[in-house]
Amino acid sequence: MLKSIKVVILMLTISFNASGMESDNPYVFVKDVASATFAKMKQDQAIIKKDPQVLRQIVEQQLMPHVDHTYAALSVLGTQAKDIPREKLDQFFEQFRLYLLTTYSASLSSYTNQIVEFEPSRPIENKKIVSVKGTIKEAGKPDIRITFQVRRNKENQWKAFDLVAEGISMVQSKRAEFAPMIRQKGIDSVIEFMQQKSTKQPKTAK
Repeated sequence: MLKSIKVVILMLTISFNASGMESDNPYVFVKDVASATFAKMKQDQAIIKKDPQVLRQIVEQQLMPHVDHTYAALSVLGTQAKDIPREKLDQFFEQFRLYLLTTYSASLSSYTNQIVEFEPSRPIENKKIVSVKGTIKEAGKPDIRITFQVRRNKENQWKAFDLVAEGISMVQSKRAEFAPMIRQKGIDSVIEFMQQKSTKQPKTAK
């Protein structure tokens, strides 16, 4: 559980435009934004511990606009998406966004002071999806190898949509979790499941 929390924290950092600057190079973008975000989280720890809702507001306002939750949601649904009515898809997209918001907020509350090292930039040519490899380092604990999946959208912006940690993809794991629920009980069951998770109040960090 602790490893998964740290991994989700890292996924957040690649999309949080803390410096107000975005690079056309996804490798530079990931590195610069991650570094700035970790510094900001460390600076605001006292405020976050007093009021966890502040953290949720930060995630909502500064992080979620830089996460391609619709593309991530479609990736989670896979081929099942074609059998779901448009209005239900729209409900799923929005609830998935709130689900991510809640998950990210809870994960960020566990941030301590991890260090992340990224691979050097590589030629991207005309690629629309790029995998950026990194390593989470913490004193006295094994390294965690991660791969960030970022995608260039129609507005020519890089946005996050998946993270592979120690060979496990967030998108694929959610697809494996949600697919049986959709087959057995329909898309409404997954929407309700995410609603229940999203309405949980964040706990004050001790």
